[in-house]
Amino acid sequence: MFNYIDEIYKLTNFAILTPSNLLNNIKLENYEEIRYYKDNGDLICEMVSIEDKEVVRYIYTFDLSDKLNKAIIYFGTETMEIFNRDKKIKKCLSQYDNSKSRNAI
Repeated sequence: MFNYIDEIYKLTNFAILTPSNLLNNIKLENYEEIRYYKDNGDLICEMVSIEDKEVVRYIYTFDLSDKLNKAIIYFGTETMEIFNRDKKIKKCLSQYDNSKSRNAI
């Protein structure tokens, strides 16, 4: 049960990844572009890399406190959400509630 509480605390209070952490990726051979911009009150980091001769786009959405809220990969016609803070918090809260219910029996 404490693992859920610890995870919820981390997801609520820590950045996990910041926009400045991503900047060093441009030094990697496969990265072509890193671009930062604001959209609807969020800070967006868009990165383009070449992987297996295919263009891959990474979109990271941060709040203005530099907390990562969402990370999405676009590879060809595929889209994969690799991180969503709100969904992870909801899942952890649900798991915590379920564990409390099991322990109450």
